[in-house]
Amino acid sequence: MAARWIIMGTMRLESAAHFGGEGEGFANMKILRDPKNGGPLLPGTSLTGALRSHLADILFGYRADEQQEVSRLFGSVRSHDDGSQSPLIVFDSFGKLPDGLDVEIRDGVAIDSKTGTAEPNHKFDVEVLPAGIVFPVRFELIVEQSKDESELLMLLAKTLEGLSNGDISLGMRRSRGLGAVNAYQWRARRFDLDTQEGWIQWVTSDHDNPIASDVPYYDSPFQAIQTVYHELPQDGERVDRRKRVVIEADLAIQGGLLVRSPGTDAVAPDVIHLHSAERPVLPGTSLAGAMRAHALRISQCVRREDACEWIDRLFGPRIEKKMVSHSKQPSASRLRISESSIENPAFRLQTRIAIDRFTGGTVTGALFEEQLLAGGTFTVRFELRNPLEGEVGLLLLLLRDLLSGEIPVGGSASVGRGMLRGKATLYLANGEAYVIQPDQEVDEKVENAFNGYIKAFIDAASLHVQEVCS
Repeated sequence: MAARWIIMGTMRLESAAHFGGEGEGFANMKILRDPKNGGPLLPGTSLTGALRSHLADILFGYRADEQQEVSRLFGSVRSHDDGSQSPLIVFDSFGKLPDGLDVEIRDGVAIDSKTGTAEPNHKFDVEVLPAGIVFPVRFELIVEQSKDESELLMLLAKTLEGLSNGDISLGMRRSRGLGAVNAYQWRARRFDLDTQEGWIQWVTSDHDNPIASDVPYYDSPFQAIQTVYHELPQDGERVDRRKRVVIEADLAIQGGLLVRSPGTDAVAPDVIHLHSAERPVLPGTSLAGAMRAHALRISQCVRREDACEWIDRLFGPRIEKKMVSHSKQPSASRLRISESSIENPAFRLQTRIAIDRFTGGTVTGALFEEQLLAGGTFTVRFELRNPLEGEVGLLLLLLRDLLSGEIPVGGSASVGRGMLRGKATLYLANGEAYVIQPDQEVDEKVENAFNGYIKAFIDAASLHVQEVCS
């Protein structure tokens, strides 16, 4: 070995996350816990998988075949018999729950696109870690030959940058906003194993805290590594071959919003709006479900025969256990939707009753209280990966209806809840950017560009229809 590197940082959950585990309890899906003290556990295998995929995305594009550069840092994939072990060691991380916070329970349902109601026998409960949990992360890089050190460090810096800039999400339902992270307080140390002094420093270093407390912190891993290894290029040769369309929408709640969650104590209302880390949130799953149903209605009006194929291609197919088909393979949604914290929330307590249709009187025992959001603002981020021909036009039609309040989100949409209004900034894969706001005039150039994308959706060649749209 020529050198051994230690890179350490602090990673914070920016949204709720689920790292799957086992155990007893009423939740269908449990989180992974440290068997010693029961605290949150992030296994190094999960973190390694996310980092490996991120590096492959940057170097070769989304969902591209992995090539040799990735294997140099992470080792060969399991399907390859010939190859070397990964020179990068990723440690398990033990998280700490902030004071006053605990593991949260979220319930999920499958929505019937035709009726807009929950499908029978499709409810489940999931344990999630709340936003705010801090995980110390540690990586060790073994450099066998000095001539490879610069290249390995460049690959590692590119990979770890994804933890600092929000490009990497961890755990389950990453495409729906869970598992968003932000890493900071990066430090690095190098042991020169070509010298006797370097070996002695490595052997006598504190295993738990190998980096001295007087080593400064840096905002990015690239800065931390470059401070120690000056041969690292200044610009980092940051190649990025990802193709994506990004939308950042600033939305305001109009008339009330309720994503149902049970009350937290005996005196709380029967139903309250969903909270995470003691803050009201709009989960990406709720927004994605509403947008998928609306996108299907748009596609059925425009495309008719292949409407379902367009939706499955964009949002991912819905696979039923009773319908195992070789023609419809599972795939993740290419449209990623963030989970959003509601800023400046205003709450309203509303008492509701059920009316007997025959007598016109109230139903006995059907009095309940709901605490809904009567105001507030939030920002949601959409990311369409590998946009295909016509999909930007469909996304523009969806965005127009979302910003103008035509796509209700959450429960009780039939009584006027869940309406949102706002503006958005659209960043296209070719570098162009547009600000979109309803009821605002746009110049002819922007109008022609948008009409061109929508026309591409309308005129796109028919997709091969594999199954009847459900």
